[in-house]
Amino acid sequence: MNIKLIGLLIMLLYSASLSAGIKFNPIQLHIQDFKRQKSTTVNIESTGLSTSKIYEINAFKWQQDEKGEDVLIEDKTLLFNPKTFELKPESKQIVRIGFSQPPRDLEKQQSWRVVFKEVTPIQDESTINFLFNFSLPLFAGKVVPPKLSIDLQKVDDLAYLNIKNSANSFAKITEVIVLDNKNTELLRQDLALYVLSGNKIKVELGQIKTGNAAKLKIKLDEHVGYLEFPVKS
Repeated sequence: MNIKLIGLLIMLLYSASLSAGIKFNPIQLHIQDFKRQKSTTVNIESTGLSTSKIYEINAFKWQQDEKGEDVLIEDKTLLFNPKTFELKPESKQIVRIGFSQPPRDLEKQQSWRVVFKEVTPIQDESTINFLFNFSLPLFAGKVVPPKLSIDLQKVDDLAYLNIKNSANSFAKITEVIVLDNKNTELLRQDLALYVLSGNKIKVELGQIKTGNAAKLKIKLDEHVGYLEFPVKS
């Protein structure tokens, strides 16, 4: 099954967790060395729920198209213990995640989305019921220093970023700042943008203030300080 998602299945985990009264820890999963680590675990905690929730877990190989939108392909090679579970009010659940066989060719990091799909039976069809799905990224392979090529493109009043990730692991961009040659801020945008290994994507930043952009400052998740890039004239 090939699923192209546009902000539907992959929800913002923080806001969704708060809305549903469910917290995940960690929210980003890694297996860097299969000789030392065969699996990983996620802890799920229920706070403030009035009724039990039932979840089924599935895995999808995670890719991106040229617009940065996610393309997911169902993958049966991941194993879950448990595969389906009931999360009761004010309770905790531990889920172990591993592979039936270690992925091949991990010189370049591979990526999946682990989707927790709510399958709680509807008790009262006369009322509005919300089923919450959650998606966690899972990365297999070593995390290496970032290696990004970034170019700012302006079309009318809109700014776009052309991003290429040449590193063998993902980069997660959390903030972009556009400055002119006097370091006056023209645009600031908070993001939660993954750029998978080897990918080249184009994303819209939004409207840019009047002025000539001269420099970009990029903040990466778990990276101290900003990366700076000159803007090509």
